[in-house]
Amino acid sequence: MKYLEPDIALQNQFKRWSFRLAGAIVLLGLAVLMAWLLGLGQLYTNGRLFVQMNPLTALCFIALATAYWLLNRHSRTTGPLLCTLVALVAFSKVIEWWGGPALALDQLLFPGQLRLHTPPNQMAPNTAVGLLIVSAGLLLLNVNIRSRHRPAHYLAFLLFILSLASLLGYLYQVEQFYGIMTYIPMSLLTALGFFLFSLVLFFQAPDKGFMQLLTNRLPGSNTARLLVPAAIIAPAALGLMRLWGTWEGVYTHESGVVFYSLSITIIFLAIIFYHTYQVNQREEERLRTEEALQISEQQIRNIFTHAPDAVVVMDNDGRIDKWNNEAERLFGWSAKEALGQPLKDLIMPAGQNADIIKYIDAARIATPDDTIDLTAEKKDGSLLDVALRISPLQLKDSLLFVGFIRDITERKQVENRLKSFNEELALQVRDRTREIQEIFERVTDGFIALDNNFYFTYVNQRAGEILHRDPVKLTGKNIWEEFPEMVNSPSFFAYHKALATQQHLFVTDQYEPLGLWHEDQIYASANGLSVFLRDISEKMKSEKAVREAEALADKLIDSLPGVFYFYDADGKFIRWNRRLEEVTGYSSEEIAAMHPVELFPDDEKEYIAGRINTVFETGANDAEASFISRTGERTPYHFKAVLVDYKGGPCLLGTGIDIRERKQAEQELRESEQKYKLLFQSNPLPMWMLSLPDYDIIEVNQAALVQYQYEREEFLALDIMNLRPQEDRRKLEVVTNRNFRGLYHAGVWRHSRKDESIIYVNITTHDIIYEGKPVRLVLADEMTEQYLAEEKLRDSYASIRELTEYLQNVREEERLNISREIHDELGQLLTVLKMDVSWINRKIEEDNAPVKNKIGEVLSLIDNTVTTVRRIASELRPSLLDNLGLLAAMEWHVGEFEKRSGIKKYLSLPETEVPLPDPVKIGLFRIMQESLTNVGRHSGATEVTVTLTEENESLVLVIHDNGHGFDPGKPRKKTLGLLGMKERAEVMGGSYEISSRPGEGTTVTVTVPVKKEIIAT
Repeated sequence: MKYLEPDIALQNQFKRWSFRLAGAIVLLGLAVLMAWLLGLGQLYTNGRLFVQMNPLTALCFIALATAYWLLNRHSRTTGPLLCTLVALVAFSKVIEWWGGPALALDQLLFPGQLRLHTPPNQMAPNTAVGLLIVSAGLLLLNVNIRSRHRPAHYLAFLLFILSLASLLGYLYQVEQFYGIMTYIPMSLLTALGFFLFSLVLFFQAPDKGFMQLLTNRLPGSNTARLLVPAAIIAPAALGLMRLWGTWEGVYTHESGVVFYSLSITIIFLAIIFYHTYQVNQREEERLRTEEALQISEQQIRNIFTHAPDAVVVMDNDGRIDKWNNEAERLFGWSAKEALGQPLKDLIMPAGQNADIIKYIDAARIATPDDTIDLTAEKKDGSLLDVALRISPLQLKDSLLFVGFIRDITERKQVENRLKSFNEELALQVRDRTREIQEIFERVTDGFIALDNNFYFTYVNQRAGEILHRDPVKLTGKNIWEEFPEMVNSPSFFAYHKALATQQHLFVTDQYEPLGLWHEDQIYASANGLSVFLRDISEKMKSEKAVREAEALADKLIDSLPGVFYFYDADGKFIRWNRRLEEVTGYSSEEIAAMHPVELFPDDEKEYIAGRINTVFETGANDAEASFISRTGERTPYHFKAVLVDYKGGPCLLGTGIDIRERKQAEQELRESEQKYKLLFQSNPLPMWMLSLPDYDIIEVNQAALVQYQYEREEFLALDIMNLRPQEDRRKLEVVTNRNFRGLYHAGVWRHSRKDESIIYVNITTHDIIYEGKPVRLVLADEMTEQYLAEEKLRDSYASIRELTEYLQNVREEERLNISREIHDELGQLLTVLKMDVSWINRKIEEDNAPVKNKIGEVLSLIDNTVTTVRRIASELRPSLLDNLGLLAAMEWHVGEFEKRSGIKKYLSLPETEVPLPDPVKIGLFRIMQESLTNVGRHSGATEVTVTLTEENESLVLVIHDNGHGFDPGKPRKKTLGLLGMKERAEVMGGSYEISSRPGEGTTVTVTVPVKKEIIAT
């Protein structure tokens, strides 16, 4: 149909609904499969009216809906493959119902549930036929036949009838409509799925086949879209109401038929009247449109006939189709003569029709934007100047050209006269412009001229140098396009304001890309702007440098720790810093009106005035005086001032520093020296002072004179070395430090009295400032008796340690001997005893059971005794320690400890044996042995870790348990075990440390040096 106008929006809506319906089919199939999966399939098969969809049918529905989606995505393999598989399944079922082989494909899914019903749930024949129809429709989805009809639409219509019949059968409870046989019905959900599939096939191509009859804008399509749903829904609904009334006894069968017929009549009459109203409205709209079109055509015809210009309408070949009255008057050709003639041959002189041909060809592509001037020829052969403009005009399928021709003979004559005048005027202007340009080129400033649109009309050479651009290339260009950085700058706004107000303006601005500062004198006129441009970059740089220097000077002056002031010979303040305002309490305005002398108290004004006069006389001076603030507070300051020349006149530049702290420190120092001197002379400790760095004795107190038995003059004349015995003087020279170092404890030294007797003194020095000079105060506390007593105590302790070491060695030797005797003597005796008892056991008859049992007990007791003897011997002195070394002995003992105590052990030892002297091996072993004993008795631990490592020529033994620990800060019972272990470590030249915290266990750390020379011994 040629004049069908498609409703694109409606067709797109149909296509979207096809995908939505396909999605609904997938959801329907999934819901059915889920019901079978949950064992709910039998709930819908109890009656003949509601039959559950076979699971294979649901799976086929999902496959076909997926295939539809893939086919619309141009799938060439997966989509057709799914359709083919479903078609094969359906075909096998159809063959089965016609007596072919029974493949029973519909019994593969959920066979147990399917066999619960009689007869079993199967795919109905009409269901198989429907699946074949859907598969074929999808495979032929995009196939067109004559008149753009689609086979898929015919198949969809067949499927629609099949599914609608089944749905109506369920609605009216007529089994023959949804089952080929009464015992093989189509499921209600299956019928609903086929109904949705029929709509999917219809909606997929709404612009093809008979679907295009429903989706265009013609009245017939509107009527069809209204009647088709009514034709389906109204009879079905009315028929159901008629059957329901009969079933419920509301009315008789005959009354129901009357009600059904009357309802159908009323509904279709309403539809007819509604459609008639809609058609009449469209017809009225069409008549109004035609009337408006006729009026418009009449207006166009009048305009064409009475147009002031010649109007020519040409066909696609350029032949004249219409020729108005003005064309007849202008060229002398009548409309009858002109029609059918090519325009180029009718009005163009020979040899000049190429221009109009090109112009017409250009108009075929797009409407020309300009009018061409031509020389045309009249019927009488005379020539005239015309302006021609041709525009294309598309009317339905034909392309026409409308030409507008105007006589421009008078205009040409005027233009020629104007051209001559302009040429003469241009020559005069050129000469005058040359003179003006020469003037502008001689000026030292840059000059630019701009038109009303800010295009350069002139740029002199100096302006080009300032802007770093070629003046010739700038002419004719827009200033804001050439210098975009100037947009929204002060110059930008000043130029626009001057042009708008026609006022002279002055502006200073910076053009950052060139680092250019410029002053612009802007003169406005009706034709644009004249701007004199001056480069002030160097001036601005100098001013900036001055401002920066002044700002820096202000910052430096304000950051000075004291006051700064600057005033002339009349006492007029010129500059001062904020500190002066803070100290005096006066504001800047008040200080500016004051004389410098007014800032000091009355008793110091004469003194300050004299010091100021000295500066103006000699050039420099200083002073110490007190500022007096607005509140009367006095602040001592030290002032220094110099004479400077400022602006041709003498001025005083001065600074002042607050000396309150210094004054207070001097006072405190004087008082301190007085107190120090009093304490020095009255102190019972011997003291003297040495000058630094000379080390001369400059002062001594009475206690020192008594201690060393010298007179004051003799002591002050002594060399400090004379207080030491001869043999100690070299040591004193080496350790003496004559630099100022503060407090220092030098320790105990031997000193010699005047009678050369030796005393021991504890020396402490303190470097101080005394009378403005650095001195060293020496305190010599005699401790001769204490020192000698400590020497005797150290000797006694060394003897005791040697005795302890000897006793430990003796004890170890005794342990070794006892261990060997127990192992050799007692072990041999026990072995012989066991052999004798065993011999007696063999000689006794077997029937003497009591004696046999008693001898067995004796043998067991002997074995236990042997084990005990071995344990005692090993604890006294493990043989492993002597035979295999410390590591083997430690490993054995820790293992035995774990067996006896049940405490889990972790042991970490070096990979190879460390060569150690016997006392060191025995000492480390005994410390570990005693520590493990303490762990087993007191710690309450469940784990113990023993580690032996080599670190910096030392052996480090660490025993750590996870017991309850203890607080080292609390007093606890002194145990000989801990003291013994500490003594053993010190005898070996090492250290013993024990650390613990409540709840975190205890750690014992023993460090023993193992230097090469020790190992060698």
